[in-house]
Order: sequence, then C-alpha cells, then structure tokens
Amino acid sequence: MAKAYTGRDGSLQLSDVDQVKVKSWSLSADLDLLDTTSLSDSVRSYSPGIQSFNGTATLLYYKQDDGTNDASALLRKLVKTGTDGVASTDTVTLTLRLADGTSYSDVKLTAYITGAQIGVATGDIVSTDITFQATGALTTATL
Repeated sequence: MAKAYTGRDGSLQLSDVDQVKVKSWSLSADLDLLDTTSLSDSVRSYSPGIQSFNGTATLLYYKQDDGTNDASALLRKLVKTGTDGVASTDTVTLTLRLADGTSYSDVKLTAYITGAQIGVATGDIVSTDITFQATGALTTATL
C-alpha cells in the first residue's frame, strides 16, 4: 500500500538528536545556471553552476524539566550580545527527516542561522521562526 506522509512523519534534528520541538520545516534547493550561448548560436544553452540550499523552520519555544530550552541552542547562533557578531564557527548541523516506521528520508546539512523571529500571542504556544542557509555540500540526501 502507498504511504502518504503527513506532518507527524517530519522532524528536525540538531546535531543528530531530536532536541527541538518543531512545528514545521521547509527546504529549498536552487541551482544557478551558467549561460554558455555563443554569438553564433540561435538558441540559448546553459550548464549547471552553483547549488545552494536554504530553508525555514517553526520551533516551539519551551523549557525541559531540567530548565534547558532546546530552541535557544539555535537562536544563540544568531542572537548575540557584544560586538563580535556571528563567527565562522557558529554553524549548526541540521537533519530534516521524514520517518516511515524505522526507515528515514533525511537531508542533513551544515548551516548558518540567518534569521530568527519569536512570536507571542494570547492563547498560543510561543514559537520561533528561523531561516537557515546551508554552507558546503549536503552531508546526506536520501529523499
């Protein structure tokens, strides 16, 4: 029988552990094309150029029983005090996962958190929206 994936099948891992309660995630893959058309051509031609990957996630902002807040590990990579700003070492390892029992479809990447927004509303669970940009090649892509 065919398997239709739902939101319940998705998860987001930080450093290979389900540390974050995620409400949603999305991933975009892009390819820049290089124009290889010469002056004598009558039809444009292209070659593949540089790939890039970026995405978004909505995380629930909560505290564990031990007082730790798992979403803050991602936020601290961007939201900083002082004048040093974000360093090249402020990357995170994210795994975007779809599960089918014990079988997984994963996209694993090293990324910078490029945006963060925390929203608070009466009657809702506090959430934070993040955007991320992959750096380097994907580590895993088993879609």
